[in-house]
Formats: sequence, C-alpha cells, structure tokens
Amino acid sequence: MRVLRPTTLSRAAVVALMLTMPLGGCIATAPTSHLANGESYASGQEKYDSFFNSVAETKKKADDSEGEAPLRKKVASALGLEESAKTSETLDAAKSRSSDLKKGGSKFYVVLDPEAKLVVKAGPEDKDDTKAFVEAVGGAIKDGLASADELTAFARDVESLEAQLPTLDSDLATTFPEPSKQSEVKLELDAAKAILEKARLKAESESGRALRFSVMLAGAVDSGAAGELLAAAANKGNEKPKPKGRGGVAKGGGKGGAKPKPKQDFDP
Repeated sequence: MRVLRPTTLSRAAVVALMLTMPLGGCIATAPTSHLANGESYASGQEKYDSFFNSVAETKKKADDSEGEAPLRKKVASALGLEESAKTSETLDAAKSRSSDLKKGGSKFYVVLDPEAKLVVKAGPEDKDDTKAFVEAVGGAIKDGLASADELTAFARDVESLEAQLPTLDSDLATTFPEPSKQSEVKLELDAAKAILEKARLKAESESGRALRFSVMLAGAVDSGAAGELLAAAANKGNEKPKPKGRGGVAKGGGKGGAKPKPKQDFDP
C-alpha cells in the first residue's frame, strides 16, 4: 500500500502554523497599545506615567480640535444658510450680502490693532441688518485668528512632548529591568510617537484652515485689508523683540523707535 507523504510546502505551512500557536492551542494575537485604543496606561514609573498622561490628553485635544468648521458654521447661520454649507457657498453669500449693503451706503474695513475686527460705516438703509452682519463676520475673523494662534501653540506643545521620546526610549533598560515590562512600555512609547505626530499635523493643518478662512472672509466683504491681515497673522509670534534704543519699534514711538503711524481715517 502506497503512503502519501506531505509535500515540502505543506510541511513548512504546518510548522509555521504550530509556531504561531500557544500551548493552549489558540493562535496568538499581537499585543495592542492602551494609548492607541484611547485608554489610560500606567507603567509604575512617574517619569513615564506623566508623559503617557500628557499624550492621552493631547490625543483627546487633537481629536476635538477644529479650525475652520466653527467659523464657517457661524457665518453661514448668520447669512441664513445651513450650517453644513460649503466654504465656497458661505464666502459667496458673505460677498453678496456685503455688496447689497454697500448699495445702501455701508462700507467695511478690517482693523488689526489692537485686535482684528470688522468696522462698518453704516449707510442710511438696513442699519439693524448691517449690525448683525458685522457682528457675525467680524466675530469670525477675530475668532479665526485667535484659533490659528492657539492651534499653532498647541502644535509647539506637541513638539515638546515628541522631544522627550528619545530619552524615554534610551532609559527603558535601566528603568525597567524585566524584558517583559520593557516590551510593554516600548509598545506604548511607539504608540505615543504615532499619536503625537498625528496630533501635531492636525493642529498645524487646522491652524492653517482657520487663518485661511479668516483672510478669505475679509476679502469676501471687500475690506481691502485681506493682504495685510494675512501678513500680520503669518508673522505674528515669529518676530523677536528688539532692545529699546536700538531701532526697536514701540507703540507711540520713542528713542530709537519708529515714528507713530497716523490714525487711519476710514472716511471715503
């Protein structure tokens, strides 16, 4: 009687299957990270646990962060649109409303100092309507720039957490002598790295969206200051303060400073 022998390929498959099975007979599954699953994790070491807690808080904040969406919804609602209206639809409606109000004699300007806001010189018609429009659009511009600043600062905070990863990784062996504990904490560190990178990228993206919407909204109402608004917002926080008496610019002028700018007159 001829005995059928398993082929080389089938032997390899059987061996591979056996190696993946624990003694109980069930196929082993790869461990999953607590942080990646949105759960808290404690290693028992303060230095690591403080970091892991910060990562968990960062993940939640990043998940909830929105730059443009709340601004767009606010303006869309004020213009009688659905909150789900697209950005292009909202901006077109704002431009159309601005044009209608200007026909009644109203004029709009964006003022950046001391804070961004929309100023109106109301015409003889639709004064109440004009006020509501200005409050919605001006509020969105102001909130958009503030949101952009906050999200940029959040992204820098995330970078600070990312900078801690190399040290925490290199200290694993001395902090956790047991190999199994090292592997467990290493899994969470790897998850933290991915979480922080994703959070930083989202914060930077949402910051850009908020800034972009504010600038485009300013342009949509023909403020004439969209370019100035963009330049001021983009450079805010990047300029280092200059020492007094050496060419530094200060409000009201001063020795070594620039002459004070004349107050703008928005009369046509």
